[in-house]
Amino acid sequence: MTSYSSIYELFLASIRDYQIDKLFEDSVESAEAYMKPFLIKAIANFTHCTKDLEDRDDEEQVFNSALTTIEKVILSNLMIVEWLTKEVNDVLQMRLHLQDSDFRTYAEANNLKAKRDNLESTREVVDRQMKTYGYDNLDWTTL
Repeated sequence: MTSYSSIYELFLASIRDYQIDKLFEDSVESAEAYMKPFLIKAIANFTHCTKDLEDRDDEEQVFNSALTTIEKVILSNLMIVEWLTKEVNDVLQMRLHLQDSDFRTYAEANNLKAKRDNLESTREVVDRQMKTYGYDNLDWTTL
């Protein structure tokens, strides 16, 4: 069995989010509840995993199979993609409420560009990881 927290640890090792850090200071349970939707979305996007990621216990917060290191890394990176998507969308929502001059004043345009670039870069990395994982786990004898 693999705990969700082992995926969360890898996710947190790669990002800096003061909101999540504060949640962990206040309550690990609240922080894990906040991060669970990112994991659920990551599971949905890891479509060619050799393990059944739907075979899990959400109450106990565990997968019912032992995930390999690469499977955990891919899930955590997919969580980062989802987290970055949320960050980009937050900046886009802020832009809707500010005038163009205000938006430049707060330098949110540069912030948005950096977040979008990071999102695309992370997507490319995780796509490569999933392709390599798929090739490594392909049964070449049946082709």
